[in-house]
Amino acid sequence: MKKLAAGILTGALALSMTAGCFAADSTEAAAVDDTEATLNVLNWGSTVEEQIANDAIARFNEQYPNVTVKQTCVPVDQWSDFIQKWISMSTSGEAPDVINVGLEAIQMAVQNDLVYSLDDVVSSDDYLKTLQTEYAESLLKGFTVDGQLYGLPSGTQTMVMYYNKKMFDEAGIEYPKNGWTWDDFYNDAKALTKEDGSVYGYGLSSSYFQLTPWWVTNGASLIDADNNPTVNSDAMVEAVDFLEKLTEEKITPDPISSDVYTMFASKKLAMVGAGRWVLNTWKDAGLTNDDFDCVQWPQKTQAGTVYGGSAWCIGKSTQNKDIAVALLESMVSEETLKANAAGGQQIPPTKALATDPEIMGTTPDGVMEIWAAVEAGSPIAAPTYYGDLQTSFQRGLEEVFSGSMAPKDALDQVQSEVEGLAQ
Repeated sequence: MKKLAAGILTGALALSMTAGCFAADSTEAAAVDDTEATLNVLNWGSTVEEQIANDAIARFNEQYPNVTVKQTCVPVDQWSDFIQKWISMSTSGEAPDVINVGLEAIQMAVQNDLVYSLDDVVSSDDYLKTLQTEYAESLLKGFTVDGQLYGLPSGTQTMVMYYNKKMFDEAGIEYPKNGWTWDDFYNDAKALTKEDGSVYGYGLSSSYFQLTPWWVTNGASLIDADNNPTVNSDAMVEAVDFLEKLTEEKITPDPISSDVYTMFASKKLAMVGAGRWVLNTWKDAGLTNDDFDCVQWPQKTQAGTVYGGSAWCIGKSTQNKDIAVALLESMVSEETLKANAAGGQQIPPTKALATDPEIMGTTPDGVMEIWAAVEAGSPIAAPTYYGDLQTSFQRGLEEVFSGSMAPKDALDQVQSEVEGLAQ
């Protein structure tokens, strides 16, 4: 993801494994430690997210008052640029000790030997060991490379299908239910599309992340288990054929130039796919539970969707690993997560928080479907050549959506461009 990342940042929660209640924050009531050291933190996101991390650092300093922590927070347009910033800091004597890494960059970080495996760290730390059991298994899988865990998830995003209830009511169409099919979706979207162009049945985004559920639910992926590209597989071509059909029949507005989320808020779309990040904007626009709800993604051969997210990692070059682990705990503490979740952007990475109405809100009625989607989701395809894959693939789909190329030809071209990049 290029900009979706802005809403996905810090946090995690530990729960008691026996009583099912929140475990105490790992830094609470801890004895003051007089260790002297300097730690560098590499972070990304908005100024709000930077401040949340600064607050976590301040709590860490209550226990470690003699540890100086310097945070560098950078915007992310391309994850390869973030990795280069990381390498540059390391070679200039300011190697980051604790790093917030997006799922799109974890393979690159491991390949460049920039992060420690956290398996031993977690197994020897009661707080982190308990926390690990509370994460969605899907998120742990996303930050695991060759069987080793490299990051503790701090937040996530996913995709569900939102629909305008009043439009369905006016058309006499039943609301979609989990388990619905591509055919069900197509029939509903076509029936809800108005000939005068005032309302489209669906708003198709051309973004890499938002498109992914369409091939996941057809049993396809852009890469195989060995991270080799499979862009032009039969199932991928079938998925893109289906999307082309939506554009040709004008069931969706132009995927390249349309702001589908604003259009949904303006009641110009009957359905659109998104995660949690749109909800505050839609509520501010006046949408209520009477107006819309959400459901799991329609399926062709299987149920599923996509997830992305970020995690805190320990830098391989750290000279203060034990103190870095203590700072990591503060970055994934309950207090940090709650502060970040209050912005209404990310989905917390544990079930207890992600299904808590005080955290997630109560709009729409089916808001708990968002956590169910995380648990059922597949990680965004992000091999070491992620930047090249994303750029080439999105360019290929734009050729399809503009009518310049047939889906099979466009995907064959992308496959040719990215083959040989896997290592």
